[in-house]
Amino acid sequence: MSAVSLGTQVNPRHSGHAHLVIVHPPFAAPLQPNERPSTTAHDPGVARVAVLSLSTVSVIRREYAPFRLEHPGSPASREELDGVRAAAWGSTVKITDPALVEDGVLASALEDEFQAQKKQHPDARIVAVCERDFGASYTKILVAVPGAPDLMVEGFDELEITGDRHATLAAVGIDAEGLGEGYDVSGEGFFDYDGFLHMLTGGALSVYADEERFESAFVVDRSEEGEDSIREVWFP
Repeated sequence: MSAVSLGTQVNPRHSGHAHLVIVHPPFAAPLQPNERPSTTAHDPGVARVAVLSLSTVSVIRREYAPFRLEHPGSPASREELDGVRAAAWGSTVKITDPALVEDGVLASALEDEFQAQKKQHPDARIVAVCERDFGASYTKILVAVPGAPDLMVEGFDELEITGDRHATLAAVGIDAEGLGEGYDVSGEGFFDYDGFLHMLTGGALSVYADEERFESAFVVDRSEEGEDSIREVWFP
């Protein structure tokens, strides 16, 4: 099938984003859900290498000067789907790539990249997450932490869990029993996944109003895998 032309507009009822976080050892002491991460200088060179490591990216076509970390907007056109953001703070790399969004049905870009990054960085903590709303909201969370089985949380109205959240938290040095309300790992009732991801990634996925951390933005050419994923998920 041919590629979607750059001027093609995304259905305005469709939105989504996907993040990949890689935390390399040595690992810092884990953050609590209400703790703010320290400000660490951003390394654009490391961010550039991380973007080029993605299976969804062929080459970097353009790179912008670093800017303050912010929540990404949802792409409105095929052209905007070639935008990738990346930050490198010390031992932590965070990438935002809309080509990694999955649909919860057939697409597997996020899981494929998660598995590829696990092979590249077997000693790292790797978290991949996507959220998609195309009339029905879909969420997927993938976690690889040395010392615990992989964890997957996904679903539409209800989230299904494969793995053990308690074991995942314990492997990063967090006592789930001491976290209090919102962190019952029994599988019953509300569970604070935003706080859970904050602890696992050292705050890499949290964004603050007075943000002091920086990230880089890139415009890329897509690999065949990236183009296929975009066409399948964003232009069904």
